[in-house]
Formats: sequence, structure tokens, C-alpha cells
Amino acid sequence: MERSLLLGCILLSILGGGSRALFAQDVAPGVDLQFVGHECFLLTTSGGTRILMDPYDDRPFGLASVPSDLAPDAVTVSHNHSDHSNIVCAPSTAQILRTAGRYNVGDVTVTGYAGFEGSPFGPSKNAHVVFVFDVAGVKIVHLGDSGPVTDPEALAAITNADVVIVNIDGYVIPAGKILPFLTEIRARTVLIGHYSVVASAPFSGAPTVDQFFATLPEGVARVKSAENSLRVIPGMPEQIVALTPSGLTK
Repeated sequence: MERSLLLGCILLSILGGGSRALFAQDVAPGVDLQFVGHECFLLTTSGGTRILMDPYDDRPFGLASVPSDLAPDAVTVSHNHSDHSNIVCAPSTAQILRTAGRYNVGDVTVTGYAGFEGSPFGPSKNAHVVFVFDVAGVKIVHLGDSGPVTDPEALAAITNADVVIVNIDGYVIPAGKILPFLTEIRARTVLIGHYSVVASAPFSGAPTVDQFFATLPEGVARVKSAENSLRVIPGMPEQIVALTPSGLTK
């Protein structure tokens, strides 16, 4: 994370920490990612295709239910835990993608790679799918609750992505291995998910954004944004970004 990291640091310096140019919201057409909450993101293309990733149930503390009016064309489910597989929020016409394979959804090519959920107790037997989205010249990777990927084909597919969405709760990827793994796959913009939106959230070992950012080495570009969406364009800068969930309870 070096060349683009420099760009991210320069932009942060110029903007005093602002996010508009970093996020390229008004610079170029691209793909929009809306952070609903937990690990649920809504991808929307300029052609109008909408894909919802890992919709959660009502378990994540501090988040409202996933809205039923998002109207996705497809829903990806990384694994069958209820905080990642609440497909009832999607219309009955939506494609449900929960297995490895290659799919065409509107103008998006979606490829799923089979693996296993991460676990601090050794190799997991829980089936899991990492999804890669290719559209408009950008590549977006949704890791879900995968542990560090080791399969050569999957590793090649997730390397050099414009955006990688990663779980930071330290359960599926140990906290000390998250950044080395992202560096290994040469992730550019990293979107964090599965973090605690309330510092005192009960029964949660997940860090807050501030707690996670405090563990990052000096020099790593980090952005804590009040916005809930990100414009993805080819060649995103290297930065670790925390969006504000659109599904926060009032």
C-alpha cells in the first residue's frame, strides 16, 4: 500500500481530512456503494443495476432493520448466518446468489469463490463465498466473514481490487492479520464493516471505528466519514475508509 497511499495522504493533507475528492463523488462516473450497516452494502451502477450484499437481521446493536424498499436486482449471501442472510428484505423477483460461480446481473459480472468462514478456533467447517463484482472498469471484493484467503484462484481474483470490504471484528481474521492480508492482496480502498456503532454495545467484541483506527500504523491513510456512500472509480487511492451506516437507529 504505497503509491496510492501517497495519493490518499496528499488529498487528505490538501482537504484537511475532507472526503469529497478522495471519494470522487463529483469527479467521474462510477459505481456507488451505500453502507447500510454491519456488512450490508448496496451496489448501484450508472446503468441502474442494484445488488444488495449480506443483508442482516435485527441482531446488530444500534442498527435499524434493513429497509424493504432498496429494490435490489440481486442479493449476495456470503454464508448462512442470520446477520448476513436476511433475504426477506428483498423483493421476490431478486436473484439470490449464495453459491460459487459466475453470474450476470444487469451490467455487473458477479463471481463467487467457495471457501470457509474464518474462526479463532482453528479451521472452520462453515461454508462461505467471497464475491467479486466487476463493472465499469472497477473491481469490488466483498469478503464477508471469510478468513484470510489462501486458494490460488480466489487469491488472484481478489488481488488489485479498487475496493475491498472487510470484517474488522477480529473474530474471522485476527486483528493483527487484517492489515498484512490487505497488503498481500494489494487492496486499494478498504471499506470496513462488522464494527461496533456503539462503544458500549453488549455482547460484542467488535471494535468501534476509533478503536480500530488506533491500531493502524502511522502513515496509513484513514478516513472516517459522516457520509454513507462512496463513489468507486478505476484506480482508487489506498485508504482505509469507515462510512457511517445509513441504517443507524435514531
